[in-house]
Amino acid sequence: MKIIRLCFVTLFVFAFVSSVQAQQPSWNKSQMEVWDLVQKSWVDDVAENGNWPKDYVHNNYVSWGASSGGPSYKDSTIKWSRYDDESSDTLIYENSPASITVEDDTAVVNYYSTTVSTNSEGKRKRSVTRISEVLIKDGRKWVFIAGSSFEPKLN
Repeated sequence: MKIIRLCFVTLFVFAFVSSVQAQQPSWNKSQMEVWDLVQKSWVDDVAENGNWPKDYVHNNYVSWGASSGGPSYKDSTIKWSRYDDESSDTLIYENSPASITVEDDTAVVNYYSTTVSTNSEGKRKRSVTRISEVLIKDGRKWVFIAGSSFEPKLN
């Protein structure tokens, strides 16, 4: 009886793992290169070392974020990023890709980010943001040229 139970449990575990693996996309080399850059940009942003966004965005960059009244261009994005660095701290974050499309020298990345941050008063806030970004290859390097983000209403 124990052997039969063990076989069923083993079969169930393998079926579950196979099901989960089948749901996760297999990214190719170009997609992974783009995703690695997105992740690296977050590392620099959270480190507040001044590299994000200046080292990652094209001169014609434009974004429209969840908390902005309208589009932000490169200089504005840098200014607001510096302000955010001074007024809040990201304690932890996790990014999860939803889709990565690469066609020639253009990439579109859709992902969501879960973050916990503190404001200038030390109050913690957890947020989930859905992010869509467009990257282009500028020479041999991927750079962001456009982006949009919003915080969905979750149950």
